[in-house]
Parts: sequence; structure tokens; C-alpha cells
Amino acid sequence: MDTSLTWLTAAGGIFGLVVTFIENFLGLDAIALLLTIMTPTLLLYARHEVRLRRLRSIKDFLMSFSTNTIRAADDRKIGAANGAAPITNPKSPGSAGTAINTRLTNNPSFEFVKSKYISDLHVRDPAQGKTFDQMNDIEQINWIIKSIGRFGSRNDWKIFLSAFGFVLLCYFGFSALHQTLICGLGANTSNCLQPTVDAAGTQTAEIYGNWGQLAVIGSLAFAGAFVAAIRNFVRSVAVFDLSPYTFLRHTAEIVASVIFTIVLFAVFRDPMSYITDLVATIVPGATTANSATPGAGNATGEHIQPIWFGLAPLLGLIPQSATKFLLIKFQSLINWIKTTDDRFVSVTKIVSLDIIDGIDYETRFRLEECGIYDVQNLATYNPIMLHIESPFGIYQVFDWIAQAQLCHILGPEKFLIFRELNIRTIFDLERAINSKYSVKAFDEICSGVLMASTSSMRETVRISVTKPVAVDDGKAQAMEADAYCLWARNRMMRDDDSAATEHVLRWIADDLHVRRLRRLWLDISASLGDESNALPDGINPDELAKKREEQKAAEKKANEEQEEREKEERRKAEAQPVQPVQPAEPITPTP
Repeated sequence: MDTSLTWLTAAGGIFGLVVTFIENFLGLDAIALLLTIMTPTLLLYARHEVRLRRLRSIKDFLMSFSTNTIRAADDRKIGAANGAAPITNPKSPGSAGTAINTRLTNNPSFEFVKSKYISDLHVRDPAQGKTFDQMNDIEQINWIIKSIGRFGSRNDWKIFLSAFGFVLLCYFGFSALHQTLICGLGANTSNCLQPTVDAAGTQTAEIYGNWGQLAVIGSLAFAGAFVAAIRNFVRSVAVFDLSPYTFLRHTAEIVASVIFTIVLFAVFRDPMSYITDLVATIVPGATTANSATPGAGNATGEHIQPIWFGLAPLLGLIPQSATKFLLIKFQSLINWIKTTDDRFVSVTKIVSLDIIDGIDYETRFRLEECGIYDVQNLATYNPIMLHIESPFGIYQVFDWIAQAQLCHILGPEKFLIFRELNIRTIFDLERAINSKYSVKAFDEICSGVLMASTSSMRETVRISVTKPVAVDDGKAQAMEADAYCLWARNRMMRDDDSAATEHVLRWIADDLHVRRLRRLWLDISASLGDESNALPDGINPDELAKKREEQKAAEKKANEEQEEREKEERRKAEAQPVQPVQPAEPITPTP
């Protein structure tokens, strides 16, 4: 047994029994086998728990934004009088027939979130009562949680079987890495090297051959590739994207990274000597590595250069980045490959999430786990999905996405200027220009920022050597960026300035992700009621009292109608007698 496992066997108990059984009876590497089996098992268990937790979050989201009428009906059902038909609490896990906000559940954004966590399940209908398709959203979520409450469902086993190649690869990789660490990374003082006896009977220390060196480099590259795979696995679990394809993709990437690293090591065994030789060719009189240390060329074949102990895991950690970097750099040498136009790199940089008010470094790191890396990603993200898949509140998510949409459409320069004018989100700009209470002065103020030139616009005109053309008095003239923006602003003022500004707003606020956010905004706003529009001192008290009375009357009427329907159903159920089976009359034959 390996000396590295003696502490496990000495611990006794189940650890000692497991290690002894694996080593003596199965003949396998105990540490490699345990790490190999634990990796996909823990990932699948985490995926299962993430699904259950987020399904409960979706249910809580639905219950939190039910309408006031529904809440009143729920309170009445909880406090039903004795003798009435038992009605369960709609907020309890066993609720049946719960009334929910259908306006919100019919929203496509919500349907996408719900289907993400139930689309891969095969849910059977209950033995009694409604079928799964007849249930409402909360009843479906409750039934799914009850059906898949324990780990190890059929879907989990399918993903685990798809990870067989990953498990097999990891076992051989961990076994080779374990042996490499025991042997001291292939050092000449390693205990794994046995002395050899030559023809004269002289004992000489054994050295690592080519195969031994390749095994060391390959195991170190596997370690780096495995760390990269674990990072992606954890990110996939965080966004519930762990699937059979994920295991197959990372299995192929680990194999490719190991092979790529081994080939590089075989070609460049001593990278430092190539660097010194390159310096010698550039700087006359410089001393090369081989000339400074005689016999170094033979020594490089007997042991691994120390730089490879750090380079091999690094190449395994970022295999795609290394290959893509080499491809991009050699594109200019191969004229038959379509090259990239990188003239506008300076004006097409991504906008960091730090520009959004309320997002700091730690928050940005957490959003990156959800696949949100820049302002454009945040502007187009589903707000309900971000709320469910992150620890941030729904109102906080709405504010971030509304800010990101304004920044994404207008650019960071105009976004920051608008923020200083107390216009933080896309809906603030919409209210400032298109509200029925807006005045012409604010149309002029906002259009002055909307039509302003920016440094990116000036740089684009300079790099592209393309000037926009303006037309005045039937004459066309090419202008610089500042002059063209000034001409456009004056052109808007010649006609109806307010109408022109509102037209600009209509096309910049008509993107699908803006319309989706507006729809959700209105749905949640409706669930908060009319009283959330303004404080009492900001509206007419008589109108507020009238709205309250109308709302109470509507709720009372709805409750009374619901009670009458329930009483009528109970009366019909109690009054309906059991119909006896009538014997069939004999058929008289026709003469």
C-alpha cells in the first residue's frame, strides 16, 4: 500500500475499510477513485438542490405579487367558519385550487423561467384529482417538489451515465497525478527511481526517460484542465445549465489540453534556451545557454526544466485561450484565412458593470457567475430569472436592468450625463419626455443630451475617414462629428421639436428587452395597487377615499360571489341522490 494512504488506514473505521478494499481487492488507486466518483456525484446533488430551492423561490414570487383581491380571498379562506367546506391555505405547500395572478403567470418572461426548471422532467399525473396540465402554476410546482423530493431520480441517473467518459478520464488522470506527486515530479532524487547496473557491474542512478517525462507533464496538464472544468461545472450549476453535453464537452477539452501540452513539451523541452538563443541573434556578443554551460544540451534530456512545472498546468488551465491566441497572431502570415478588422477596437470596448449604480466588484463577480459580463448582457437579461438565480431582490434587479438598458442604448457618456440630471433608468427618460405631464422645456433639455456628440463618435469618424453629410438649403456638405450633431439639433428645432424628441424616444425604447421589462414593471405595479402611485399628500384626498371605497366594494362583491358559488356547489353535492341502477327491460320480439 502506498505510504500516502497509511494515515487513512490508521484512522480506522469506514475510511480504513474503504481504502483497504480498494487497494487490496480491486487493485485500484483509492484516492483517484474517490475523487473521480465524488466529483460528478456532488455536482448532480448540487444541481438537484438548486432546482428544488429555485422552484420554491418561483412559488414565493408568485404568491408575493398576487393581487389585493386574491389576498383578501385568501384571508377569508384561512378563517372560514366551522361547518364550511375545508379550504387550504393557498400559501401552504399542499395548497390546491389556489387563485394566483394570471396576468403575471401568462407573461412569457415568467414562463421561460418556470420551463427552465421543469422542461427536462417527466412528471406523472397524480393518482386522484386534477391532471398535471389542469393544475395552475403553484399546484404544478408543489407537485413537482413532492415528486422529485429525493436525490437520485431517473433524470439524475441519465446525466451520471453520460459522465462515464469523464469519470474514466479523471481516474487515469488522478492516478497519474498521484504517482507524479509521490515520485517528486520526476526529480533525480525520487524514490521511484531504481539504480541500474551496467555491463561492468557499476550501479548508476536511473533517470526519467521520455515516457516518464511525458507522464509527468501530462498529469500536470490534467490538473490544470480539471481545475478549469470544475470552474465551468460550478458556473453551470449556478445557472442550472449542467447537462450531458457539459460533461462531454469538458471531457474533450481535457483530452485536447493534455495532448496539446505534451506536444509542446516534446518540441520545446527547454524553452529558456530558445529565448537566450533568440536574444543572442538580436544582441551581438550575447552568451547563449549552451555556450555558457557545456553539456547542457545533454542535461535537458535527462530531467524536466523547472519552468514546465508551472507552464504545464497553465496550458491545461487555459487551452482554448492559448490556441486562439496563436491562431490570431498567425492569421497575418496566412493570406487565405479571413482576418479580423481590428481598426475600431478602441471604440468598441465593452462597458463594465461598475458603471451601474449599486454594483461593486463583489456584486459584479456574482453576476459573472450568471453569465453577465457587461452592460449589454445585463440589459437583455430576464429580470425574474436573475432574481431567482441570484441573492438579489426583485426591485434591485429591476433597477439595475433599467439602468443598463439606458446605458446600453445611449452609451456611457450620455448615460452619466442623464444620471446627473436625475434620469437614471430608461423609464425615467420615458417619463421625462413622453409623459402627459411633461413640458416642452424637458423635451429640449433631453434632446440636447440625446443629440450631443461623444468622444466615441469623434474617434469613429476619424478612424473610418467617413464624415456624415448634412443638407442645408438644397446643398449637401460633409461635416465633422460636432458640427453634424449641432446641425441635427437645429434641424429638429425647425419643425416640431417635442414631436421629434418623442420620436427619438419611441425608437430607442422599442427594443424587445425594453418592452419585456416594461410589461413586468406594469404587472408588478398592478399587484401593488393604486395606493402605491403617490403618498396621500400628493393626490386629492377625496379621490383617494373614493378609490378605497370602490376597491373595498369590489373586493366585498367578489368575496360574496365566491361564497355563493361555494355554497351552491355544496348544496348540489349534498342534495344529489345516488341513482340506482335500473334493470334493463326485456326486448319483445317483433312478430
